[in-house]
Amino acid sequence: MRNLIACLMLSGLMAGCASSGSLGAAADRLDASAHRFSRQLHDSRAPSHTVTDAAQLADAARQFNREVDRSRSRDLLRASFDDVAERYHHLRQRLDDGGYYARYYDRYGFDRVTEAYLDVDRAMNHPRSRYEF
Repeated sequence: MRNLIACLMLSGLMAGCASSGSLGAAADRLDASAHRFSRQLHDSRAPSHTVTDAAQLADAARQFNREVDRSRSRDLLRASFDDVAERYHHLRQRLDDGGYYARYYDRYGFDRVTEAYLDVDRAMNHPRSRYEF
């Protein structure tokens, strides 16, 4: 009985660590926040090129999340992550250049996209950080 309880507690702790600090959890958050941001821009009066850029980031984040779910190694995930990074930085630059960054950061949730992107970036580029694969 003691062993069973100990195993259940250990399993719970391991699951909690994996879900709060794993590449998978960060990829899930990036996927969700990028899609939420894209939908909100689509429903707003944002310029069409910005809406398109946000949709492309959301699609890249979804693809990356699927690759992570398939438990691929970081080396195999690199190309998919690079696509996400390129689209994220392009969109961020477009928002900065257009003077939209401040408006979209809080109102439409680009802050959540940025936080999730940075978590994924740390997990991919600093594997010895608190993020696990």
